[in-house]
Amino acid sequence: MAVLKSNSYGKSHVRLTKVTRQGDLHELKEISVHVQLEGDFAACYTHGDNSKIIATDSMKNTVYVLARHHPLDSIESFARHAANHFVGTYPQVAIATVSIHEVPWQRIDVHGKLHNHSFVGGSSERRRCTVTNNRRSILVEAGIEDLLVLKTTQSGFVGFVRDKYTTLKETTDRIFATSVTAKWKYSLPDGNWNRSFDGVRKALLNVFATHDSLAVQQTLYAMGEEALNVCPDISEIELTMPNQHRLLVNLEPFGLSNPNEIFVPTNEPYGLIRGTVSRD
Repeated sequence: MAVLKSNSYGKSHVRLTKVTRQGDLHELKEISVHVQLEGDFAACYTHGDNSKIIATDSMKNTVYVLARHHPLDSIESFARHAANHFVGTYPQVAIATVSIHEVPWQRIDVHGKLHNHSFVGGSSERRRCTVTNNRRSILVEAGIEDLLVLKTTQSGFVGFVRDKYTTLKETTDRIFATSVTAKWKYSLPDGNWNRSFDGVRKALLNVFATHDSLAVQQTLYAMGEEALNVCPDISEIELTMPNQHRLLVNLEPFGLSNPNEIFVPTNEPYGLIRGTVSRD
């Protein structure tokens, strides 16, 4: 006999752009919202009974309506508002999880002054958050995806295992490039989300830039440690840092030396380094 062990459903990639007009000064937010619900929906799976199903199209429309009335001052506050709505409105919903990715837009600098209503984009970086309301508690997670960073020195890799499979040369001076994905858990269900995000992001960048790296793993730990130091509201942070290699090109066939100047960037294969740093 088959048993439905678990189930959930929702609406994904609900994209919206909100312009908040304060006279001549306009604020721009562009986000992608993902809603996932768990609860008393088993009858739909086992018997095709839709009587407790909230249509995913209705979820999409709900996101738009809630965004109309919410200031969207931070994606965390909006995700919490949306999760609370689904749990508070529908008794059959046991857990509502709302995840949001934000597309970064920056004001265009015109002759040294930030323009009131013109913006520039193009960065791969995304701010993200996930809020889960299970009727007993609210869990807030936040993070960054695809934060592309590179340093041209102050990075090395020596002393690793050497055996019959090893061809990699040791180096004390290499390019260190990675696309950082970080996600952290807040210890409280409410807070100054924008200040915390800015503090963690700045801490990650500062350590990456200044750390004398003996390995990607060592720098990852140092970045996570500093994030905990600067933001007392987070309980742990998980970092994923794929090693985006830049390989020195051999120019000897052309009668040229290559004093760490010409490299070829490679995408695959790559080392994938991951770690979670938490408080005691």
